[in-house]
Amino acid sequence: MVNEFNKIYTFMAIVKERSFSKASKILGVSQPAVTLQIKKLEEMLQTTLIMRKKNGIILTKEGEKFYKLCLKFEGAMFRFKEEAGHIKDAKTPIVVATNVLLGETVLPMMLDKICDIADSSLDIKITDHTNLLPYLLDRRCDFVLMTDKIYNEQLVFKELFEYNVVLVSNFKQNSAIKINDLEKHLFIKDRTKTFINAYFDQFGIDYENIPTAYVIDGSIAVKSAIMNNKTKEYFAFLPKFIIEKELENEDMFLVEIEDIKIVRKIYIAGLKENEDIVEKLGNMEITIVY
Repeated sequence: MVNEFNKIYTFMAIVKERSFSKASKILGVSQPAVTLQIKKLEEMLQTTLIMRKKNGIILTKEGEKFYKLCLKFEGAMFRFKEEAGHIKDAKTPIVVATNVLLGETVLPMMLDKICDIADSSLDIKITDHTNLLPYLLDRRCDFVLMTDKIYNEQLVFKELFEYNVVLVSNFKQNSAIKINDLEKHLFIKDRTKTFINAYFDQFGIDYENIPTAYVIDGSIAVKSAIMNNKTKEYFAFLPKFIIEKELENEDMFLVEIEDIKIVRKIYIAGLKENEDIVEKLGNMEITIVY
């Protein structure tokens, strides 16, 4: 689009200077380049606009019409060219994408630090975890906050911190349970936590098919369900950092599983061209208070 406007600027310069050679000096390009621009413009419009004469140039009737049309939009066109030329350098917000859990818990604690490091304001996008890498690769965001590190030669990852995923219940347990006893309890599951299925596969536990009362999207919703439904004894796996207060207030209870410790990591990821900023973001000190 900008190239098309360049042809128009060239045409207007020729008309105002009444000369191809003078226009080339003003535009800072060679005279053959000016001639080529007009040739392409005339091919695009399928008509002759300018006739060269010994004492300068004259406009054809089509050229006169086109020049009057250009004058109507001259100011807007020049502003467009100037702003379009700086669009890549314009100060636009950094876009950070993440999932609902991290967007409601971790990211709010990092906003000022990200702004300072990136020297920019922020635009936060909350989406399903399956959209995060496509958003990054398609340049719909600058960075993503996520719980999986995936090899891709276009991307760089930096670990931010790790957290424990723990088993909780809405009723207090008298003792730890064994891993094989999971199948004896009724669960509220988070549909987005598919990694738990894979984790228990290594122990021969079919977590996907253990007794389940409800399947809910997201840890926040599962937390609320555990806290507010007391007619039956329910169990659920939740990130420990989002339930510290509830455990302290005994709104829910920690259930120990013998010899089991589930640890998850949170990463900041970006395109390789932003590796320096990813490295700096990864070195942030983060205190999660939820």
